[in-house]
Amino acid sequence: TALLAAFLLIAVVYGCSIYANLSYTVTNRANFKYFPPYKAYVNANMNNHLGAEYFNIAKAMRAGKGFANPFKDDTGPTAWMPPVLPTILAGLLWITDDDPDAVMAIFIFLQVNVLIGTGILVLALSWQTTRRLWTLAAVTIFLVGIICDFRMWFQFTHDTWLVLLALDIVLAWVCWGGPLDRWQSAIGWGVFGGVCAMINPIVAMTWGVLSLAVMVRNRSWYRFGVACLFAALTLSPWIVRNYLEFGRLIPVKSNAAYELFQSQCLLPDGLLQVHAFAVHPYSNAGPERREYKRIGEMAFLDQKRDLFWQAVRDDPLDFLDRVASRFLGATLWYVPFDRANEARRPVVLWLSRLTHPLPFLALLVLGFSAIFRRLHWAQWAVMATYVLYLLPYVGISYYDRYAMPLVGVKVLLVVWAADLVIGMIMRSRPGMPSAAHEVSDN
Repeated sequence: TALLAAFLLIAVVYGCSIYANLSYTVTNRANFKYFPPYKAYVNANMNNHLGAEYFNIAKAMRAGKGFANPFKDDTGPTAWMPPVLPTILAGLLWITDDDPDAVMAIFIFLQVNVLIGTGILVLALSWQTTRRLWTLAAVTIFLVGIICDFRMWFQFTHDTWLVLLALDIVLAWVCWGGPLDRWQSAIGWGVFGGVCAMINPIVAMTWGVLSLAVMVRNRSWYRFGVACLFAALTLSPWIVRNYLEFGRLIPVKSNAAYELFQSQCLLPDGLLQVHAFAVHPYSNAGPERREYKRIGEMAFLDQKRDLFWQAVRDDPLDFLDRVASRFLGATLWYVPFDRANEARRPVVLWLSRLTHPLPFLALLVLGFSAIFRRLHWAQWAVMATYVLYLLPYVGISYYDRYAMPLVGVKVLLVVWAADLVIGMIMRSRPGMPSAAHEVSDN
């Protein structure tokens, strides 16, 4: 069953990627009707996006201008984005002799294989914690999920694969590695935690909380301190660089103020929509980018922070309403990024709204079940990852792309809850054999 599921996973993911990128062979634009969204003359393939600001910074690094220029123009030093992905992209530009198509091909290869690795992680954890039939079901649900989100996984490139990879490593090591059982592993785990911070601060928070949980479980107090020390040491050159460049403490990235402003002042309900990016300094060379270029990054972000706090002071309840809206959008009520376009596809929209709440409802089912049954350590780790990763986005800024790195976590939650509920139903029927899979925390 496991080999069949793994083969299916690899074949489908590679097949989807090859199919999506055949659009680059199209010479007659009318033939784009054979690729999602299946409309003549509409090419939805944005695999040359390469992370937007990330790629602009990488090009500046490659040109010898340092970590700078996130918005296409020559705007000077930046801390707008964390440093790992621009560094990877700059390295790819170097080894491909600045060929953006070659960089895109390598980037797609990395994204596809991380997606396969996530599916293997789902397969392994479901194999460990459920009956064998659910292993194949887990991979099937995983594949259905990424196919339903075909555009974002196979026609778009951003930092998602790197964040997903970091989360996969955190989960795998917490579930199986015992990262704080030896001094050497504590040092390595700490270095990895610092790298996580320079990938995405929310991944770093997830790393920290789960590491603390491992410490409590294993009573590895001193080794946890070693891990935290080496995480700080790994991150410190980036912090020092930012302080010397901008005269203030910027632990990871600087753009949180803009994200808060964007959610509070540009959107009616606090959920990101496509029109908000139309005025973003990356997308538009208009007033926002000109102001950013004129006064510099720190002054620009200070302005946005002041506008955000002024809006909150003027109407505190409105901020809470927006937080509530983001919570619902992240958990129970699917709200598309491009609402006008999705409204023209009502079947797809309502299918999304039917499936979107399943992981959160599964989390509630598992959490409630912990009152009367023992959950596996891996289940606790996955549940914690779901909560820890989503909460900052609920507080600051959210749309569906931000939750994409939770694809494996969501599948596991749904599979575990379904296994539990079906097992309970079968046990409750007289004469039916028990189908529940009791897991042990080994």
